[in-house]
Amino acid sequence: MFKKLIKSLPLLRKYYEGMITIFMLHRVHLLEPNKLSPNENMKVSPEFLDKFIVELKSKGYEFISLDRVYEILQGGEKVKKQIVFTFDDGYKDNFEIAYPIFKKFNIPFTVYVTTSFPERTALLWWYILEDLILANDSLKLFDGKTYECKTKKQKEDVFLKIREIILGFKKENFLDSLNKLFCYYKIDWFSKNRELCMSWEQIIDLSNSELCTIAGHTKNHYALNKLSIEEAKSEIVESNKLIEAKTGKKIEHFAYPFGSRVEIGQREFDIVKSLGYKTATTTSRGTIYKKHKNYLECLPRIMLTENFELKTIGNIRLKKVVTV
Repeated sequence: MFKKLIKSLPLLRKYYEGMITIFMLHRVHLLEPNKLSPNENMKVSPEFLDKFIVELKSKGYEFISLDRVYEILQGGEKVKKQIVFTFDDGYKDNFEIAYPIFKKFNIPFTVYVTTSFPERTALLWWYILEDLILANDSLKLFDGKTYECKTKKQKEDVFLKIREIILGFKKENFLDSLNKLFCYYKIDWFSKNRELCMSWEQIIDLSNSELCTIAGHTKNHYALNKLSIEEAKSEIVESNKLIEAKTGKKIEHFAYPFGSRVEIGQREFDIVKSLGYKTATTTSRGTIYKKHKNYLECLPRIMLTENFELKTIGNIRLKKVVTV
């Protein structure tokens, strides 16, 4: 796989047409082939990240912070070959595995923290669902419907089907809805927090590093367009207040939970813009151009995955990337 990446590096100029590329990651961790791909796709391995950085450096790419992105766009600077690394949510391996790699290369990065992670109130149902499916040959839900999941393919299909059901739950009584759905099983929905989420001590440690920017990602990672304007503002503002109280540093950057056109639109952009952030990032695929000076509240990113190949980015037209 990595040989393909190396072969595609000469295509960087063609495919990274913008001034800046913001990469989106979630986790850096050893891959586990026995796990389910929807969750495994949220990871890149430490080896991959290390080699990817080495190759980019060898091609003359520079690594910058989100503050620097803001400066470049506000100042109208002419730059190229600028890379930004960002992490969503606040997984423990960001601190334990990714941070040492970035320290090794002296590279800045950002972690968008969902405060339910360090508060240990996060419902990491996607990992609990994965464990439940892997441990059983069939699952029975509250309505009596049984899902066969003996083979790896069946398990991944069942995961996606049940995930779709859960994503349709309203935020009100979300935990009750989970318990009702899995009424035939005794599940501790908070059991994954200590295993997978960063602690406040680790977040504070990162915030004291010159390399790391701690940024906002709401309290509970709800899709903002499912909330009222006041609820959305509360999710954002209360999260920031907590992070600022813990770290003593102002939150100046934000990432939308989920962040696609399915979860955000102009209303959400207006809300975030009114809160005065330097930048806010989406999950829409694209690179950064000068015109993004006028779209600081909805900057695009590119998801970095273990099977990432530069040639898959394609030629991204400017008009396609300035909004979601």
